[in-house]
Amino acid sequence: MKIHIKLLLFATVFILSSCESWLDLKPITQATEEQIFSTAEGYRSTLNGLYKNMGKASLYGKNLAFAMLDGFSQQYDLSPENNIMTEYQAYGKMDYGQTQVASRIEETWLAAYNVVANANNLIQNLIENTTPELFEFGEMERNMILGEAYACRALVQFDMLRLFAPAPISDDGANYVPYVEQYPNIQPAGISVNECIDKVIADLEKAKELVYGFDTSALAMNAVCTGDARFYNKFPSFTTLASTPRALSDFFKGRGYRLNYYSMTALLARAYQYAGKYDDAFEAADEVLKFKYEASQWDKFTFYEFKTTGIMSGADNSFATFEGKSNLRLVDNLIFALYNEKAYEELNLGVHFFKESKGAGAQYFVIRIDDIFKSSKGIDESASDIRHTKMIFLANNKQPVSGKWFCHEDEAMRSKNVTILPVIRATEMQYIMAESYARKGNWTDAARILNEIRQARGCWDNVSFSSWDDFVKELIIDARREWISEGQLFYLYKRLNAEVDFGKGIKRSFKRQEAVVPMPESQSM
Repeated sequence: MKIHIKLLLFATVFILSSCESWLDLKPITQATEEQIFSTAEGYRSTLNGLYKNMGKASLYGKNLAFAMLDGFSQQYDLSPENNIMTEYQAYGKMDYGQTQVASRIEETWLAAYNVVANANNLIQNLIENTTPELFEFGEMERNMILGEAYACRALVQFDMLRLFAPAPISDDGANYVPYVEQYPNIQPAGISVNECIDKVIADLEKAKELVYGFDTSALAMNAVCTGDARFYNKFPSFTTLASTPRALSDFFKGRGYRLNYYSMTALLARAYQYAGKYDDAFEAADEVLKFKYEASQWDKFTFYEFKTTGIMSGADNSFATFEGKSNLRLVDNLIFALYNEKAYEELNLGVHFFKESKGAGAQYFVIRIDDIFKSSKGIDESASDIRHTKMIFLANNKQPVSGKWFCHEDEAMRSKNVTILPVIRATEMQYIMAESYARKGNWTDAARILNEIRQARGCWDNVSFSSWDDFVKELIIDARREWISEGQLFYLYKRLNAEVDFGKGIKRSFKRQEAVVPMPESQSM
């Protein structure tokens, strides 16, 4: 297998002004690798470059988020009258051979392994060529950068496995994608699904150990205790960072944009579940949801956690129009996201998510609300479920589109939302725990978790079940609503070999040639 690798080195640009400044890095093509890795700033900058590249359209900005993957998962009505572009129609048909779709698949593959190459180069230099004395914060900082690099290479290769190989439930034992651990490695060999997922888990477990010392400290927990802290550097009034705002430099803030201890644990829960290690998945998900940070001042105590009980609150919940909503990313529920400062331009969001089309170029991803918001009893819940009433808007007053990506006319308001690219939510931890209960026949606790989610979203008609098939149906009904335009539903259908609603009365599991996206011909073994 030949993978075209392009190593990207980044300048050491640090402006101590905002949590996003360290992400605003520019390639320096003249800079040599030796120069880059001669300073702590060079290591920091290279790590930040990994995250920046993962936020591009080729990966978690678009292809693996609201566009290609959610087109495959049948979330949208991609009929010609809604989407003129043949590329988007081909997503819905899962026509992987269509010229533009094949091009998107190849760019995703190449971008993923370029991230892996840069991560491996960073890891090797950290292990072979540095000592803790190079870094301002010594061994702790070196371990943090090394751990995040391991986690970055695990994340993207896990998703290449989920995309380009069969799920374990359909595994035939053949070799599929490689797991690249060395730089350079121009012709890595594909390995089996089980071997690959074991390597993902090993990297994430190692990464967790490396970042534990920093991320579980009292100071660091200030930086992850709320969505505003993780993504906007707005720390609660009773936390250490609020009283000593210079206690951490910018590199140690914005932890929601970084694979920290808690987001690594959440990804481990996802990976354990994929590997069929359901008890381990339950424990990891439970650890994330049990995170509590207690801040106190005199006789006042406040507890902070990853919010799962509500999706929108306060002023955002009361505004009738999207122009007044400021928290479209639902950051209290968001564990890890990537950042793209230029998301609006680079991801063509103005074409897909403006309230009113600007000229003839609009290409809306129209949500299939009539199907998605029907309960298992056939009841239309669109009038009560806030994932419809508060999180979907009508483009041109007629086409239902995801409000998570709504593009405000006000540039500052728009930038606050669209630059955040969701990767994993606290709700998924609840799904993982519910599934673990269901696999043991504990239908009561599995239903309790799904009903907690439903009630928090405005659906008070509790679900119940007494079989695995019925649990899966209820799980998918909720996930279709929770993960609108976030790129996770395709993987859920595939992992469970579950029934997919293709519309027009067609319900069936993915065929093998649909579930296993073909590797680009230029990369085939």
